[in-house]
Amino acid sequence: MQLNLEDGLAVFEDGSFDIVLQIDTLQHLRNAKTMLRETARVGRTGVVAFPNFAHWPNRLAVLQGRMPVTKRLPYQWFDTPNIRVGTYADFEVLARSCGLRVDDSFGLHEGQEVRRLPNLLASTAVFKFSN
Repeated sequence: MQLNLEDGLAVFEDGSFDIVLQIDTLQHLRNAKTMLRETARVGRTGVVAFPNFAHWPNRLAVLQGRMPVTKRLPYQWFDTPNIRVGTYADFEVLARSCGLRVDDSFGLHEGQEVRRLPNLLASTAVFKFSN
């Protein structure tokens, strides 16, 4: 099945899936808030992962006046497929604004789990959430 995620997940009924994964998708969508709500609607559990723009090398690049180019964000600002950037801390606010409960969250960096200061030390933010 091929769908345009910008159109939502209306082809699926509420609670159709045990778990819905949105891995590296939200930063590419114009309507990320709608997709997050749709993920929670069709799945009993949702998991999202996205590049954490607040990771310290990204902060350093911005302080130096440049947009970051890293393993996790490998494109120049003018040719990136990402239409937005977000941070670990931003997602917590977004989830609450959508009426979602964050059941677990952590960061990842180079394959290692990061639970201490993930907004600063993790290149990827990972969240498990539900209604």
